[in-house]
Amino acid sequence: MLRITEAQNIEPCRLDHLEHLTAIVPLDLEFRAKDILAKVRLMVELCHGSSLKIVFAHNDRKTAADAQLKQSLRDINNVSLVSGKFYEGTVNSGLLRNIAFEAVHTEHLVLLDVDLWLDLNILSKYLAKIIKNEESFTIIPCLYLSEAGSRSLVSREKSTNLLKEQYFSFSRKEFLHLANPSSIVILRSDDYKILNGFDVTFAGHGYEDFDFLLRLAVLRSKISPALDFFENATMRAPLFAQGFRREIGRFCLTPLLEKDFFLHIFHQKPNESALYYSLRQKNYLYFCEKHKAFVDGERPVDPTLMTDFINLCSSTERRVQDYSIYFENKPGHVDRYDTFRKRLKFLFK
Repeated sequence: MLRITEAQNIEPCRLDHLEHLTAIVPLDLEFRAKDILAKVRLMVELCHGSSLKIVFAHNDRKTAADAQLKQSLRDINNVSLVSGKFYEGTVNSGLLRNIAFEAVHTEHLVLLDVDLWLDLNILSKYLAKIIKNEESFTIIPCLYLSEAGSRSLVSREKSTNLLKEQYFSFSRKEFLHLANPSSIVILRSDDYKILNGFDVTFAGHGYEDFDFLLRLAVLRSKISPALDFFENATMRAPLFAQGFRREIGRFCLTPLLEKDFFLHIFHQKPNESALYYSLRQKNYLYFCEKHKAFVDGERPVDPTLMTDFINLCSSTERRVQDYSIYFENKPGHVDRYDTFRKRLKFLFK
């Protein structure tokens, strides 16, 4: 477990428009409770001094950790906790987001996870575009940090800017991959209401976020069918996205161009059981059946986002060479592990 220390030298941020924004964050302490408690504290500290509101929706399993969470979030400005025993069994993040939405009173909201380093500058920048009607919604890519990268960030050894510079310089041990698209989306609260939020049929982890983002794009008439729409391959390089990830990932091209993305703080994965995999496959099949109308037309000339991004660089007079890391699709390698034991485990697994 990554140890998160008390925040130090966090300057209060007062950024434009954040009073119009609420972040909704689902919490379920079934797994890695200590880690989540620490990250809740960190997110609240990073929000301190700003006008951003946060609503945490918490599925209370009546453990000591759940009691600690409820106690820790009492009487904090701009932070609300909606807590209850909303379900049993596997985690249902979509349901928790819908419950959190009932406590949203701002015109705009952002979907966040507790493992994210809260970047108020990015939120303010892209919220402004929506308020000015330059965009109807924005999806922000997410850079997953390794344990070493996360440790350097939360200890304040390295800033977010320094880590991003290292990423674009092809440093590897601090990073896992850049997710494009991610589930970090800034949108109008009315749109969430029109969509009836998340589809809670999706059980456990997987595809509920793609379903929501696809429906949001349809609502705003901004997505097209493709013959390879349900291609389900995952890629380390953000511009190699295929199928529905490519089509939804088109909404991330401007943040990629601006080198704007959230940082995801490392956590150990819980043991993935046969149930986990069966639920994920079940969710994928449900996602395909629900959106089968999107398999239509012809296979795209470029099955990735590379051509679109190169054209965007050209139209904005940017050097595509400055974004070479986005094309790097090298598989995971021993240099991503920061201890000898982890390197051996990787080599001999």
